[in-house]
Amino acid sequence: MFKRVLITAAIAGLIAVPIEASAARVATAPGQVTCKEAAKLQFPGEKKMRKAFKKECKQQYKASRGTVAAH
Repeated sequence: MFKRVLITAAIAGLIAVPIEASAARVATAPGQVTCKEAAKLQFPGEKKMRKAFKKECKQQYKASRGTVAAH
């Protein structure tokens, strides 16, 4: 239970971090970081945290693409 709360708190904290915004912009242009690469940089030794980070990053990317397409 405590582990689940800790992971949820960590993910919630990452949402407010500016790194998350830059990681959410997945593109093929050189110099931009994909969600997978950002997850490896953020959590080099924790596989479960990388997976959660990558999932959240992709969700934010898809949400941002939806708002861009609407404008």
